[in-house]
Amino acid sequence: MDRKYSAFTLVEMLIVMGILIILMAVGITAGRFAINRANDVAHQNAADQIYTALQAYYTDNREFPTIASFGDSMARNCTPGPSLNCINTYMGDGEFTGGTDATFYYYVEPNRQQEVMICVSKGGHADATRRGFYCTGNAFGLAASGPGSITTKDVENSTTLNHDNPGAVGSWSLTQNWVGSSKSWSAPS
Repeated sequence: MDRKYSAFTLVEMLIVMGILIILMAVGITAGRFAINRANDVAHQNAADQIYTALQAYYTDNREFPTIASFGDSMARNCTPGPSLNCINTYMGDGEFTGGTDATFYYYVEPNRQQEVMICVSKGGHADATRRGFYCTGNAFGLAASGPGSITTKDVENSTTLNHDNPGAVGSWSLTQNWVGSSKSWSAPS
């Protein structure tokens, strides 16, 4: 009796497993790229949403606000007072959703309050993963004061003077962390 079994050989199995590993690696890499890109877009939209609210505030008050805390100024129950400028009423589409963890930087020119800039870290709090920053506003390239080294919206981490801060150290009126999981603001650590 001569029996012939038809099965895959060890070499054929290794080839198939190798192809599957390559396909999985490509899929994971593409997925990671898509997640990073989605986070970047969420952070850019959040910074643009704040800047749009600031422009509406400027239209009503002829100056940009000084803000001591994003959490207080954007809270739904914010009541304007001598030391609190509320921008929640200018947010438009409802609640602020800042995306995943990030650090937001706010600059307003201290004398006339006519120039403003909002930057957000793309790589977590204080740009921990060194992915850079996104900035928006009308204070690009101000050499006299503020974040004068910033001249474009996308700031690479390697071009900043301090890797966890876009622009000059100490030039920001407010720096606060956004905690994406709890959708709340916290002081930078």
